[in-house]
Amino acid sequence: EVLSRIHASLPDSIGIDIAYQLLFMVWPLFEVVRYSFTDWNGVAKDYNYVWFANYKEIAHIDGFKEMMIATVTFALGTTILTILISFIIALALDKKGKGYLPRGLMRSLWFLPALLSGTVVGMLWRIMYNYNNGVINKMIVAAGGEPVNWLETRGITNIAVIIGSTWVQIGFCVIVFLAGLQSIPQDLYEAAELDGASPRQKLWNITMPMMASSITINVITTTIAGFKAYELPYNISQGNPGKTTLLMTQRIWFFGFQDFDFGLGSALSVFLLLIIAAISLIQLIYLKKKEDIY
Repeated sequence: EVLSRIHASLPDSIGIDIAYQLLFMVWPLFEVVRYSFTDWNGVAKDYNYVWFANYKEIAHIDGFKEMMIATVTFALGTTILTILISFIIALALDKKGKGYLPRGLMRSLWFLPALLSGTVVGMLWRIMYNYNNGVINKMIVAAGGEPVNWLETRGITNIAVIIGSTWVQIGFCVIVFLAGLQSIPQDLYEAAELDGASPRQKLWNITMPMMASSITINVITTTIAGFKAYELPYNISQGNPGKTTLLMTQRIWFFGFQDFDFGLGSALSVFLLLIIAAISLIQLIYLKKKEDIY
């Protein structure tokens, strides 16, 4: 009924898609912003407007510093590692000739993790990181090393979570990079070879500039995914050790559905949204300038 009313109030040329966007995206966002100015507990019918009190309380949240460090470290580490690895894989998969595995099969295998849910991947990596029986420590011991406490060691647990998230996001980035590589005219490489250019020179002077738009897409989408991540990192580390791997998204859930402080949870959601918007805008402006130079 609500959707029908929204659609009826819009010009026919806009269509039903805009009505769905308003109902399922714009309206919930508006409600989150509104609730961030209240003391609503998420259940009661009545609530009071406290205006900016929730936003002032964000900086005084227990473990705020650890939460911010964990979130930024996770998003930054995942983005850098994903972009580097996926670019190298895309270069390898783009090559032709003898000695290379079927490219179609390898692309499918690399993209397979992206089809799994964050909960499944998180539990999978948690099992592999197990101190006593995990396959990773088994391999380390077999190679003559000492087992690592991946899930309860400061710093190491952060790295473990980043690795698990990177494994999921590589597949999408590889597809985007491959699309960019295959759009590069081969004439450019042939002309460079005639001029005596080395493989490294062709990479830096042809491939990288022509891949600028693909790099922009992958950097921005991976960064946003890093800041929005919830179930995968939580299922791997569950915030341990202490609260050093507890991300903003996880604290938002705790405030809203465990502490029943929906107002503070909404304020933290808006705060995270502003961070993502600001970082994405900076990245977009900087990377677009690079594209214009190329």
